Amino acid sequence: MTETKAEFFKKTFSTDAGKSEKILPMELENSPVIKNYLLETRWLAQALKDRPKIAREIFRVICITKNNSLLLGFNPVYKLYRSLEEVYKALVDKKITFSQSLFLLFEAVSEKLFDFCNLIERGELDQVNETDIKTYLIFLDKALAGEIFNASHLLSKKENPLLLQNPQQEGETSQTIKPEEKDPLIHIQSSKIGHFVNQQEEMIARSYIIMNQVDLLKNAVREGDMRTARDSFKQIALDTQTLQNSLLISHDELMSYIHDDNFLQNHKDLQGFFVFANGRKYLIPSEFVVDIVTGSALDYEEKMNQKYLIYTQENESGTERTREEIPVYSLSSLLPGQPPAKHAVLDSILLVNFQQQKIGIIVDKMQKFVSLIKKPMPPAFANFPILKGLAFDEKYDMIPILYIPEIMKKFRAMRPYDQKVFEAHAARHIQRVLIVEDSETTRLIEHTIIEGRGFLVEEAADGIEAMAKIKETQFDLILCDDDMPRMNGELFLDNVRRMENYKNIPVIAVSNKDIAKSTAFISKADFKRDALIKKINELFKISGGKQK
Repeated sequence: MTETKAEFFKKTFSTDAGKSEKILPMELENSPVIKNYLLETRWLAQALKDRPKIAREIFRVICITKNNSLLLGFNPVYKLYRSLEEVYKALVDKKITFSQSLFLLFEAVSEKLFDFCNLIERGELDQVNETDIKTYLIFLDKALAGEIFNASHLLSKKENPLLLQNPQQEGETSQTIKPEEKDPLIHIQSSKIGHFVNQQEEMIARSYIIMNQVDLLKNAVREGDMRTARDSFKQIALDTQTLQNSLLISHDELMSYIHDDNFLQNHKDLQGFFVFANGRKYLIPSEFVVDIVTGSALDYEEKMNQKYLIYTQENESGTERTREEIPVYSLSSLLPGQPPAKHAVLDSILLVNFQQQKIGIIVDKMQKFVSLIKKPMPPAFANFPILKGLAFDEKYDMIPILYIPEIMKKFRAMRPYDQKVFEAHAARHIQRVLIVEDSETTRLIEHTIIEGRGFLVEEAADGIEAMAKIKETQFDLILCDDDMPRMNGELFLDNVRRMENYKNIPVIAVSNKDIAKSTAFISKADFKRDALIKKINELFKISGGKQK
């Protein structure tokens, strides 16, 4: 019979007398519950020491791990978590604010949590439950009540040299900052601060206007007034785009006054997109991403060996679109590894912007949007400026964070010829197939089967429509019926074979009888999906051999 979780905890951590018993290190190592609990608690302890300002993330972890402490029987840890939860809830709700005294208190609590973890790991559970934490609870209550306090004496002696020198009276802020202070010093003129504040106020006002327009749109839809609804929708789209542009401009202006991007390098809490390049996983920070689009190899325009994506947006009236040519590059060309053997039919492209310059970055695959904790790169990676930190995914794998400004610089320095050579080496030819069939149902079935195998598919309802298409596009394979209106399959193939570029193109007759000048025949009466796929694979293999 399978034990319940509560029975497992009771058996593992309690004796018949109700007292905690020691766990051998080997037993502890084999307990995934304890390992996960220690991992979460140590993360929290480190966050309290290094980045206590990520209040929402810390509050979330506290809520999860607090109950685990109670369930596992670590009562002092649970009490410490409970008081810490109240303080961080007040911080999230902005009922209290961060102060130097609060930072010192969090550092002291961090030390105590690390001590608890070490005791648990050694199996000294009696020592855990006998630990006195009353002083910590008193100071956390003082912080919650907004009272003046000084918790510096709670820190261990080895940390004392790092404390503020010449301490003031309790609750006052000292003049000397700890030498390992994490937040960088940013110098901005006061006039610029006023400028940024005005920008923020303007954007806040615009957000309220948009909210009012949304209400108007809801009322118009509810009342069936579609004309007002359309006008409101266009106005919302226009104002939203204007607000987004203002945000981007404000961000770029602020970044231009922060020397060497110190803020970004030290900022710990960030959001971004997991992407793959050459089979390896990376993170692109969302602050640089303007949009995510898809495109095929045929959608790009090429000038001087450089590919451009045509990016369109609605203009102010909402009826026309603005056209923008954005250069695109493959991320794989900058990073180690081999491109994947199988390519997607459509490219995944991240449009990124830095200081009013845009480029498109083609990645092998997009995974998802995430919010993570950033860690600095080890010193050994100082010679890799395109990497600006590390993050951990859901499997606790280390994921490099890409630094978009440096990547844009690398792409701009790359000669178009070098990019062209890489693309020619990595890219594959996407086969195009034309289906000529007057039955819409049959076309849909064939289209679904062929497109599912990674081909680009176009359709024609009869021979005349098909002739117009093959004059505009070079197809690699044609599927053709015989009995069609206006121009049947036999006459269509006779015309096709007269064209120099279609003399050797494979043609599969999918009809009730074989068609003259076709390459292969599949009877509609015996039509099977696997037979069609097998025939296509055989034809492309033969065709490829002739081309070589």
